Amino acid sequence: MLVYIQSIIAIVLGIISSVTDLKNKKIYNKNIILAVIISILIYVIFWNQVEVQYIKNYLINLGIGIVISFLFFYFRIWAAGDAKLFLAIIMMIPYELYEVESDNVFPALYLLIMIFGVAFIYVAIETVYLWIKDKEKIEKIKELKLSKEELKDFLIKYFMGYFMVLFINNIIFEFFTDFRINNAGLILISNMLILIFVYRVVAQIKLSLILTLIFVIANVLYYLIFGVEIYSINIKMLVLVFIIMIFRRVSEKYNYEKIKIEDLRPRMILSFGSVLNFYNSRIKGLPKSTTESTDSRLTEEEVESIKRWSRSKKGKDTIVIVRHMPFAPFILAGELLFFIFRLYN
Repeated sequence: MLVYIQSIIAIVLGIISSVTDLKNKKIYNKNIILAVIISILIYVIFWNQVEVQYIKNYLINLGIGIVISFLFFYFRIWAAGDAKLFLAIIMMIPYELYEVESDNVFPALYLLIMIFGVAFIYVAIETVYLWIKDKEKIEKIKELKLSKEELKDFLIKYFMGYFMVLFINNIIFEFFTDFRINNAGLILISNMLILIFVYRVVAQIKLSLILTLIFVIANVLYYLIFGVEIYSINIKMLVLVFIIMIFRRVSEKYNYEKIKIEDLRPRMILSFGSVLNFYNSRIKGLPKSTTESTDSRLTEEEVESIKRWSRSKKGKDTIVIVRHMPFAPFILAGELLFFIFRLYN
């Protein structure tokens, strides 16, 4: 009974959050807080159905979920509301529903995979559809080509991150064998987060070369001491990162939309190019920067300033915004698949 009630609460929260995300581009804290309070009350009422031996595992799973959710938010993989919604759902899922070995410290990974699996399929289909409709698709393919300098920078930074991840994996595989066996998915996600972090923090090619050399030496020393062994996860990372980078370069071409300024609304996000138009303007209240992410959503005051700018001598009638992709529906679809597979499998 406990499992089914908590599943219903999580699904209802997912539905409400999807509606508000689609309609208002926002996941409201009050809905998440109310659902969490109801879920806690259900845990208290049906305490006799809670498997006490899994409480420690439940807390570890929730703790890792908090860390990953924060990192996903920090790296702008999703918004703060998405992170809180994901954590609320993790909290509502009784640990025994995962049906995994106790050595698996983050079984909520299965839920995360389903969520991003649905999102990736949607983005892939939408990108192909938009590419087919695009009259300038040939030009966009040409834009994907890297110059010699861009290719050099890409290869140096990629192998810097890869050799760093390779060394970390080697240490984990050598000294934490059981953890590796039961948490391969978590290790894979950690590898990807490390790569994203490295790409953001290390900007200079000189520093990239130094770090690459350091970790190449570290891996060579490791192999001299412990012997050479190739793990499949390292090969997967080598291929996966290239696939993600190529797909990202294609999909980024369709991340933007030109709209009339009269249709501009609060909470929309401007492109970098749009913000550059405001630099020489004397009109007060215009946005001067954007990260093209949810933390750069327009306020009502900024929208009014942009509309005043459009009526000025240097103003324009149209502006380019970042296309909003509500993530709550993907979370809802992922949790529905998760509950279907776990409850009725």
